[in-house]
Amino acid sequence: MEENRKPVERLYEEFAKFEKAMEELRFLKLVAQDLKSFRRMIRFKKYD
Repeated sequence: MEENRKPVERLYEEFAKFEKAMEELRFLKLVAQDLKSFRRMIRFKKYD
């Protein structure tokens, strides 16, 4: 029975890693959008 649990546990670990990577990717995407917005604001601020 223990032999059957190891692949399942490994699968859960891989899914957890994948989920964490997706969260980090989502965060980096939001940071990139914020930086683009910030660059636009600086450009507009220059002409005020």
